[in-house]
This record gives sequence, structure tokens and C-alpha cells, in this order.
Amino acid sequence: MVSIKTTFIGYPTVGKTTLIALLKGKVPDLNYEPTMLIDFETIQMKEHEIKIWDIGGQASFEPYWDQFVENSVLNVVVTDSTPQNVLKTKMIIEKLNKVKGSRTIAIANKQDIDGRLNSNRIENILRVPTYPMVGIDPNNREKLYYILIRELLIACGTDPNELGDI
Repeated sequence: MVSIKTTFIGYPTVGKTTLIALLKGKVPDLNYEPTMLIDFETIQMKEHEIKIWDIGGQASFEPYWDQFVENSVLNVVVTDSTPQNVLKTKMIIEKLNKVKGSRTIAIANKQDIDGRLNSNRIENILRVPTYPMVGIDPNNREKLYYILIRELLIACGTDPNELGDI
């Protein structure tokens, strides 16, 4: 079994834990409880074990982010699609761009809220592949699962287009 580290990172209330719950097939808890420092989850994907690090987004944890993303194959930066959060999230992306050996993508979560930026606009601002998402919609589980598989393949040096339907 191959174990792959993936990090979910972003500021508070953007939906990191909700997205991980969605991946695991759980009904997301809509009562906000901040992640305190870091949570760990594991997801089985065929012969791979995806170790997910859910990093708390509070400012007091920022000094530790570099250590937490170390050895991560894929960094999933989550933003809530509001202009203010997207601009703040750009700072996270800039920090992660300095981490060698890992791929960084963004999830433009909360695409159902008023005043949101669409994912194409967010991608232009963040300058990393960005995927639209509504994390509280259980119908998006398969989409999120596909995004994670596709991006992990790319991060590991495999062209997902060569595999046909994943």
C-alpha cells in the first residue's frame, strides 16, 4: 500500500473540514467548529492510502503551516469565493509556491453564496488550477473525489488523460 500526504489549507470558515467530510461520504456538520491546529483523516483510493492533513486556518497557526505542508504531495487550498477571502488566500498560495516537490491547487468553495467570484476569476487571481465547489451539497462528492484523484496523478507525474475514465 502506498501512502500519499495531501494537505487541506485555508483560512477559517472556508469549508476545509466540510470538504473532507464530503470526500469521506459523511453528511457535513453545518455548525462551525474551528479545527484546532490540525486534524488527520485517511481515505482509501484503490491501492493508495490518502493521508489528509486538515490544517487550522487561524492566524495563531500560520507560523506552523510550513512544517505541516512539508512532504505533502498535493496542497489543496480552500477559499470561500468571496473577493476578500480570495485575496487573502493569494498569500497562502505564494507561501506554498516556495515548497518544492508538491503541487498546489485551489477549491473555490461556497459557489452558492451571493457576491461570490466564479472559479475562472479566482483561478486568474490565484494562478493555480481552481475548481468550483459547493461543499455542503452531497451530490458533489464524486466531483471532489475525481478532482483529488486527477490532481494526485498529476502531482505524482502521471498524465490522467492517458488513463481514460478514472
